[in-house]
Formats: sequence, structure tokens, C-alpha cells
Amino acid sequence: MSAMRVFTYDSLEERRPRHILMDLIRARQLLLDLIWRDLRVRYRYAVMGFLWAVLEPLAFTVILTLVFTLVFAPRVPDAAQTAGPPYVVMLLCGIIFWQYFSTSVTTATTSVVANQNLVKKVRFTREIIPMAACCVPLVQLGIGLTLLFIVHLFLGGALSSALIWLPFVFAIQFVLTLGLALLFSCVHVHFRDVSNVVTVGLLLGFYASPIFYPLEMVRESRLPQWLQQLYLLNPMAGLLTAYRQILLEYRFPDWQLLIAPSVIAVSAFIAGLLLFRRIAATMSDYL
Repeated sequence: MSAMRVFTYDSLEERRPRHILMDLIRARQLLLDLIWRDLRVRYRYAVMGFLWAVLEPLAFTVILTLVFTLVFAPRVPDAAQTAGPPYVVMLLCGIIFWQYFSTSVTTATTSVVANQNLVKKVRFTREIIPMAACCVPLVQLGIGLTLLFIVHLFLGGALSSALIWLPFVFAIQFVLTLGLALLFSCVHVHFRDVSNVVTVGLLLGFYASPIFYPLEMVRESRLPQWLQQLYLLNPMAGLLTAYRQILLEYRFPDWQLLIAPSVIAVSAFIAGLLLFRRIAATMSDYL
């Protein structure tokens, strides 16, 4: 098995973050194996297989569109329409990127414990476990993004040169996601109720992020200024708005929206990496 050929190191070396890049390069084959294994497990016994990657965000979008256009009409849809694109497109744009974030963080939090047999038996760069959990949902994200383009074009939208900024914004989200994945997965080894806290936090984040409403609704609301500033500290608020500005408004995203997400993403990644490296050497003792 390729896992047995992965570079190993002692506990002292395992604590040093400066070796992470070379360790990941040496463990790249095991990373690919873990990603492929998780993909097969997720879709192997599903009758429709990868089709669920299309149906899930589409069904979620249809449900929320019906709720907010029929139950809460006309307030939310009218406010959303002021941003320009059809409400269903705006909603789908928020859902696919939020689902990637939510699925990655949720899966990564329990990933080390779920792979405890591998951790106990083989010495390897353990960061690849939560990293694989963040890479598997990329397939669903890619399919969802393709679906978004199709729906957007079908409803009269267009593609623009602003798309060149999409990888930059997603890079911020990926660093944020990976940082939280490293942080939560290693803490979960010691405290198993972390997964419950993450679930509650993501539920709060879903409603505290501009997924089914535009950011303009928050800015134009009667919320106190300090509460609006607190809201904008949610990194997904700025990222989701930036995605819509790129994909649906055909323009460069407001750089002010990306300052807080960038700072939080880098901070989360550094904190997660340092803590994971410190705990990695003794993980098997708690599994």
C-alpha cells in the first residue's frame, strides 16, 4: 500500500511546522489515495452517483426560492432583485460556496477520529487527513459552479472578464476552510463534543451569512452600527458577496470586503497548523 512508503519522522520533528511543505510533498500519493477513497465511499452505493452533486444544491435552491418567494413575498425577493440578477441565481451562488465550506469543515472536524485505525498503525503526515476532507467537496463545488453558469446564462446572464478574480477569492476561502479544518480536527481528538459545537456554529453561520439575502439588506437595516460591523467580521459574508460581484455583477469585488476574510483566513491557517503540528505526535494516544 502506498501509505507504507510515506516518509516518517519522530515526535520531535513532527512538531516543527517548517517541515510541513516537504512532508506534504512526500505524502502526496497518500493524499490522493485518501481523496479517491472518500469519493468512492460517498458515491459508490448511491444509485445516481455524482448526479447528487447537482441535485443537492439545486433542490436546496428550489426549496429556499419557494419559501422566500411565496411565504415571505414580496419583501425578500424585492430586496434581492435590487442587486440585479434573478433571485434564484443569487441564491444558488450563495448556496454552492457555503455548502463547500460547511461540508469541508464538518467532515474535517471528525476526519482524524474517523481515520483512527490509519493514524494508529502508520506514521505519516497527518495533516493530509483534514486536507483530504477539504479537497473531496471540490468535486461537488465544481459541478455546482457549472450548474450556476448554466442557470445564469439560461436566465439571460453573461460571463465577463471579472471571472479572473474568482480563483483569488476562492483561495482565501480555501485557506480559511483548511485552517479551521486543521484546528477543529486536532482539538476534536481531545474533546469529542467539538463536532457538536461546529454543527451549531455552522447553523448560526448559515443565517449570519448573505446566502438567501444580499449584504445590502444588512447595511440598509435598522441594526446598530456596531452590530453591522460585527456581522462583517464573519469572513463568509465578505466572500459570498465578492462571489456575487464577480459572477453576477461582472466587476472586481470591493477590496474592503476581502480584508477581514483574508486576515481571518491566514490567522486560522497559522493557528490550525501550529496546533495540529503540536498535537499530531500524540494523537494516537487519545484515539
